[in-house]
Amino acid sequence: MTDSAPGQKACELLAQASRHPVASPQRNALVAEAAVWAQLEHAATMDKHAAVVVDIESALASLADSVQKLRSEVGGLTERMKLSRK
Repeated sequence: MTDSAPGQKACELLAQASRHPVASPQRNALVAEAAVWAQLEHAATMDKHAAVVVDIESALASLADSVQKLRSEVGGLTERMKLSRK
């Protein structure tokens, strides 16, 4: 199945359901199955979004570490410069 397969399957089922009379058992069954496929598509999308959030959080943590190291280095250089001026 491709990434969009659940959503595509839901659309196909709804298209099939539209060919049946309203409130017919066949239509109701197709709509119910389409709802399940749509939920699977939604869950897959949320998983992808969660993975992106984790990647962003990791990148921000790495950036914060780099900034902290740079601050320490600059602070050390500043102290050395002050001492060398004396």
